[in-house]
Amino acid sequence: MKRTLTIATLLTTLLTAAPVFGHEGHDHIMGTVTRSEKGRIEITGTDGRNVAVAVTAATVYTKGKDAAVFSDVKPGVRVAVEAMKGKAGLEAIEVKIGTAEAIHTCPMHPEVQQAKPGKCPKCGMNLEKRG
Repeated sequence: MKRTLTIATLLTTLLTAAPVFGHEGHDHIMGTVTRSEKGRIEITGTDGRNVAVAVTAATVYTKGKDAAVFSDVKPGVRVAVEAMKGKAGLEAIEVKIGTAEAIHTCPMHPEVQQAKPGKCPKCGMNLEKRG
């Protein structure tokens, strides 16, 4: 019984600690860039919260499998940022820039958006390609 309890405790400890070691204590922010200026990116996360991340000379930028540069990070671009706490608050280690994907939206109901053409579920109008 004591051995089973010891093994269960060990497994619980390892499983609880695994996410910390797996991400090395880094924060992962996914969302849309709302502002980019020298030394800083502001992102509206997928949870709706705004996050400011400092960028440094060591920040790495990628777009797909290709290298990218800070000037590729523009408002409206989707990003995934790996960041850690540093002197300037959250500092970006890597910024992964999403590839642009066409969105289809209703001219009368812009909140209706999807990746493929179709009809608006609210009014039946054809969705128009945007972006």
